[in-house]
Amino acid sequence: MLNDFEKVLKEAKMPPKKKLIKNGTVKINVVETTPVVWEGRLLRFEWLRNFGWGGSGQKATNANMREKGCYHFVDHLTEKEVGAEFAFDHAFGCCYNDEGTMYAHGTRGGGGGNYLDTFYSKDLVNWESKEAICFPEDIMLFNTSVCKDDEGYVMAIEIGGKNEAVGVPFTIVFAKSKNLVDWELLDMMEYSYTRDRYSACPVIRYYGGQYYMIYLEGAPCHRWIPYIVRSKDLINWELGVTNPIMYPSDEDKILVNHENFTDFEKEYINNAVDCNNSDIDLCEFEGRTYIVYSWGNQFGKEFLATAEYDGSEEEFLKSFFAD
Repeated sequence: MLNDFEKVLKEAKMPPKKKLIKNGTVKINVVETTPVVWEGRLLRFEWLRNFGWGGSGQKATNANMREKGCYHFVDHLTEKEVGAEFAFDHAFGCCYNDEGTMYAHGTRGGGGGNYLDTFYSKDLVNWESKEAICFPEDIMLFNTSVCKDDEGYVMAIEIGGKNEAVGVPFTIVFAKSKNLVDWELLDMMEYSYTRDRYSACPVIRYYGGQYYMIYLEGAPCHRWIPYIVRSKDLINWELGVTNPIMYPSDEDKILVNHENFTDFEKEYINNAVDCNNSDIDLCEFEGRTYIVYSWGNQFGKEFLATAEYDGSEEEFLKSFFAD
């Protein structure tokens, strides 16, 4: 449930703050990624989709011509692969680096399954795995995100399906862990956000006793826009005063590296409908906050773009609230 937002709006004092700066597009049909720092380098965890995902975009650009999806890492600056591909036949993943061990979590199957698995590695080449959570058969699993809190770790999980915990698809539920491998699902009816409207694509962080969560709101007239909320207990939520995080804009179509795109792909990007900024994820690196997000038409034409905030991750998340 949301706290009294109207009262906050009436009383809040919000002086001008730093702005998020969009860099532009880096890839076609690779979205739902996670930036992460590994051995002093900024990497990006990616889900390489099977051909069935992102239909129109995949066919137009011949992207990800593979039978089964999998995960891998690339250097955020050079776009070169780091380590090995892994977790074949998994989708909608996220990752978390904990003291030199990389953990990845994702949905078993091509997407929308009900099993969540954990993978872990100390070198990004050799991976071990374990089943993390088995959900009821009438639940479908999508995007996930992990953060560390005062007691261990918390995972935000986007669910769909016909289970009563879903409400209006999609809904976000939560799990906790002491070691990033063994997970306990919290009561989905009590710990959730939110069953009364579309809420998807979570990214969760924890600072100063508060969970900060960016998620996707379904707006009228075929629009999707990221919002931010925070909570002390994963039950009661406070909406950020200066939402949304960002809007679809012409800056989404800037090409970060022109040489990485063919003439056809450049035209494809330039002519694409942009009514969506979704699937945000972020991390702090060398005093700046690096952000990845998807833009496109929500009908298969999807693009990966990046943005930056000149400040810490904590400062960025707190900048949307009055205190």
